[in-house]
Parts: sequence; structure tokens; C-alpha cells
Amino acid sequence: MKITLNGYYGFANYGDELFNLATVLAARRWWQGHETDILGPPVAGIDAKFRVPGWFPRWLYTAPEFHGKLSRLSFLTGAMLTRDLIVYAGGSTLSYGSIMKKVQRMAAERDMIQFAGIGVSIGPFADAADEAEAARFLRKFTYFSVRDKKSVVMLEKMRVPVKPLLARDLVGVLPSLLPPTSPVSAAASQPPTLGVSLCNHERHTGGDVGREERRNAALVEGIARFAQRERMKVRIFCLNAHPLWGDAALSRRLQLLLQERGVSVEMVSAENNLLGCWHGLASCSAVFSVRLHGGITAYVCGVPFSLIEYHVKCTDFLDDIGQPAALRIGAGLDDPTEVDKVLDRLFRAPAQPALSRETYIAEAALNYTRVPWTTQAG
Repeated sequence: MKITLNGYYGFANYGDELFNLATVLAARRWWQGHETDILGPPVAGIDAKFRVPGWFPRWLYTAPEFHGKLSRLSFLTGAMLTRDLIVYAGGSTLSYGSIMKKVQRMAAERDMIQFAGIGVSIGPFADAADEAEAARFLRKFTYFSVRDKKSVVMLEKMRVPVKPLLARDLVGVLPSLLPPTSPVSAAASQPPTLGVSLCNHERHTGGDVGREERRNAALVEGIARFAQRERMKVRIFCLNAHPLWGDAALSRRLQLLLQERGVSVEMVSAENNLLGCWHGLASCSAVFSVRLHGGITAYVCGVPFSLIEYHVKCTDFLDDIGQPAALRIGAGLDDPTEVDKVLDRLFRAPAQPALSRETYIAEAALNYTRVPWTTQAG
């Protein structure tokens, strides 16, 4: 079978490219005999076949304007005409009825190609019309595994005939395929290292920018206070390196403040450095993240973490694993003292999530071992 992986690929976002990496490695173990490629441009650190050639301008493929959408549609059309199955692998990409989804839905209705989803979230939707259009597409899928309980409920509400498997985020399988540990225990490293990831959200989604700015101000100040007082080394991870939607400016803002306060700090960018971010997060003493996959990486690698609930996907993940309330911070954060307190708890024998990481890793593997086209036993 010829399988193409589809998702939010090529946009220099750490979490989405980890879906690529996890699925490529998992396919080699559990989907042997199938030909798998990726609908996106090449990513450093992933040895796979990409449908977008390296010579094609990445800026054009990722452009939000018409020419970018047209280029993405052309590569998608090529996959639909030549492949047997398109698998949406990871993320919240099944969230609205865009023109790209409409084209794919029409192809599925005409039996041109089959679709499936693994490790995905369903929604959120902009409005009822978007939800209705997405439901028409999703009803044509032949298989689903989802990463959160809300998606199971949503698929039932949408009257999707295929019963989904409730598994976990695709990234959860990576520790069994790409061991994150280093010879020296991260917890014993001196000085202790705090991993941090930041991001904007509301300004990119038409939300309350004032709330975003208050949250960012509290995060930056709270992290600086704690790191200065505890003589902590800080490793800032810029987990989205996209020039328009990325985290570089906000990460640099924190870096400058830490340097002013005499804190030892280094910057790690996800640009052409997927594996560096994965191993770098795993080697931290604790991780304080806004980006979802900064938190997920820490969790599955056994690193104490706190995740800002700036988006419903973060809340869903923390609810599903039973993250202790003392380590949770909502999107309405505006007081740096709250950040300081949570960081202090992270470094003082914090309570563990109710769901063990070992269970999560095993259940994440089900995304790959329970698909109808698997060729190897788990």
C-alpha cells in the first residue's frame, strides 16, 4: 500500500515535525511492506521521502496567501491521484472545513482515495458551518485513533460511523523508538537546568491580545525572578521558528531579561534542529512550557513539567494524564508570583501525574499497532 502522511508539516513547528519523526520510525517497525511518504518539505533529522522536493521554496509552500494555498493544493492533489491512503498523523488539523478539506472530501466521496487519522484531535471549530463541513469529510474516513476523550465525544456527535480508538498523542511513542536519556541524570545536573518554551496565541487567532500580553509579561518576569534567586541555568527553546507565527521575538525578550539579571541562559531553536530540541528538553531538570509539545516531551521523558493552558488542547492533555492541580496555570495568568510558586514546586519533589508515563508510551504505540494496515505485532 502507498501511504502519504498529512498534517501541519513544513511550518517549522516542533510538535508537528515530531509527528513526522514518530510516524516514520513507527512505520519502519510496524508498517513494514508499505511505502510511506510525507506531504511536506524535507525536515532535518528525518530520514524519509518527502513529496515536496528540497528545491521547492519553503516560503512559498508555507505562505498564507493564495499562492501558498495553491502550492499546497497542488502537492496534495498529486498525492490523491497517485497514492492509496492519506493518513492524517497527529495534531488538530481536522478542525475546520477549508477548501483543502472540501477537495479531499469530494475525492473520498468519489472513491479516488481513502483517508484515515491517527493520534488526532477533532475540533475546535470556528462555527456550526465549519463543524458541519468537517463532519461531511470525517464521515468518509476509514479509521480513526484520537489523542483525547473530547474527540471521541465529538466524532459521536458528528455521526461518524467509524468508532475511534482512544490512544494518546503520537509523540508519546518516541521514547521507545528514540531513547531520550543521556549518560548523566538530568535531575542531578549542576547547576540545575530549567527548560522554557514560550509562544503567542491570541494575536494569531483574533483573540484577546491584551490577555496574551499580560500572560507573557507574567511568564517572563516570573521565570526571571525564580532563575535569578535560585541561580538556575535556563535553556530557552524556540519551538516554532516560522518567521510569521514563530516564537523568536518572545524568546529573545526572555533571553535579554535573564542576561540583564545575570542568569546563565542559552537559546535552542527548532529550525533544522528537531533532534536537538528533543534531546535538549529531555536533559533538563524541569520544563516550564507554553507550547504543548514542550510539555509532552518532558512528560514522556520523565522530566517534571508545567504546561500553560493557553489552548484547549493543553487542558485536554493535562486532564487526560491527571496533572496535579498545584502544577497547573490557566490562560488568564497575570501574576508573576504564580509562576514563581509553580517553578519552586517543580524543583522540590513535585507530585506526579496520575497516569504513568510508561502507560502513556504504551498506549501511544496503539496508534500504530492497531491500524488495519499494520504488518508487525506490537
